[in-house]
Amino acid sequence: MTQLDLPTRPWVPQWLGIVTMFVVLFPIILLNGTYTGSMVEVSNTLGVLSEDITMAYYSASVGMAVAYPIVPQIRAAITTKTLLLTDLTLQIFFSYICAHSSNMDIVIVCSFFVGFLKAFVMLEFIIRIRPFFSPKNVRSEFYAYFYPIVFSGGQLSMVITAQLAYHYQWQHMYYFVIILLLIAIVFVLSFFRYAQRPVQNPFKETDGKSILIIATALLLTLYTFTYGKTLDWFSSPRLSVYFILIPLLGALFIHRQYTHSKPYVSLKPLFSHKAIIGYAFMALAMFLTGTSSLVTNYMNNILKVDSIHANSLSLWLLPGFIIGAVICFWWFRWQRWRFRFLISGGMFCYVAYLSILYFGITPYGTYEMLYVPMFFRGMGMMIIFIAFGVFVVEDLDPRLMLSNAFFLITFRSALAPVLSSSFFSNMIYRLQMQKIDLLSRNITMTDPITAQRYSQALGSALTQGHEINEANQIATANLYATLQQQALLSGLKTLIGYVLILALIVAVVSAFIPFHKTLKVAVVKTGDDMV
Repeated sequence: MTQLDLPTRPWVPQWLGIVTMFVVLFPIILLNGTYTGSMVEVSNTLGVLSEDITMAYYSASVGMAVAYPIVPQIRAAITTKTLLLTDLTLQIFFSYICAHSSNMDIVIVCSFFVGFLKAFVMLEFIIRIRPFFSPKNVRSEFYAYFYPIVFSGGQLSMVITAQLAYHYQWQHMYYFVIILLLIAIVFVLSFFRYAQRPVQNPFKETDGKSILIIATALLLTLYTFTYGKTLDWFSSPRLSVYFILIPLLGALFIHRQYTHSKPYVSLKPLFSHKAIIGYAFMALAMFLTGTSSLVTNYMNNILKVDSIHANSLSLWLLPGFIIGAVICFWWFRWQRWRFRFLISGGMFCYVAYLSILYFGITPYGTYEMLYVPMFFRGMGMMIIFIAFGVFVVEDLDPRLMLSNAFFLITFRSALAPVLSSSFFSNMIYRLQMQKIDLLSRNITMTDPITAQRYSQALGSALTQGHEINEANQIATANLYATLQQQALLSGLKTLIGYVLILALIVAVVSAFIPFHKTLKVAVVKTGDDMV
């Protein structure tokens, strides 16, 4: 604790300064512009599409990625107390707007700035508290503590949101976070000392045009893949224009980094084979994690689970996070086994997760059956993230750490989740339509099972007092609902089966990739690349 450089008042004990930083971190890891745990309630209340909420949710990740390279410049110009108080106050302002706005465009913009501001607090926490987790500056040890905390916060926010939306209103999650932010402000005001620094302009060396270009490119990418199915892809003139603009903006951004005297980020990490391998495996892990949308489909349409239980299932990820972090902590400390076996083990966790889903998803499946696969998914996710977080920076120039963090967050937290979500959403829709077409060929009155089901539904409708025409419509609708359910179940099994094969292949191949034995990598400078 004596190694911590916390800006506390002279009379404040060190442990209270640590508590203050955790009090600040807690609302930040829960905070977002929109909360997927209340997606149904928000859609029903405001009459918006679920894609609108998804777009706002991932916009926060884009904001965080875009902010990261300029955070050190801001930190050099203002004190910790000023930074935290300003950031937390602005978060309250944006959260209040999101809670009361019915215009999703405003919510998306606010979500972007929420993520932008989160980067500053996260980095401040990392720099101040890092020695508390790893006094010897061992990156793998720090990740083993920090990653489970941050990712668990995201899962807790979903559960808390679902509870508040069910018992009260969906806006209460914003109010809950605002209260936590106010408490954090009180702690900072009470226990952190006042200090001054020479007035300077932190943005004078910032390439604002690069920030605008890359932020626009990433947001257009999110929009294209989020609304692709809704707007029917290239049938939409808007999406067609975006498909042209995205690569043009990307090329313009790359050109500007080469020609500007002080580029926003360095592109050198993209030419490091370790960085590319790390980004690819993290994106693959997020792709496999994207199968959570399939699990949600199964719970909502087959098991008929309410939103509280559907979101509470994510709590079973937390034990997986902890076990995965413990495995990585001791794996890197002992250094007795090759790195590739750790990666293969993480991928086999995904294999176990998908295998249980594939064989356990049935019309008569149970909610409790999903506990174990969620545990394996959490463990595999944590192993892959921590392992490649260390691997990517092993031979990287310390001057490129912030650029590496920008690309890592962009690929892992912004692009990979929305691309996987779009892929699974479109594929399950396509497979369901194919299965409906296939199954409907046998749905005729000459089929004994169909005739029996139709007669039972018709008789039930007549018994309830419906006229014959209405009863026929009800019986037909009943058959169609059964057909849709069976088609969805068949589509889920097919898609999960293909993803399972992919995960199995990657898990086996990973055991033979010559990653070589990864060494312990010390925290570079103050660890400002660790979000």
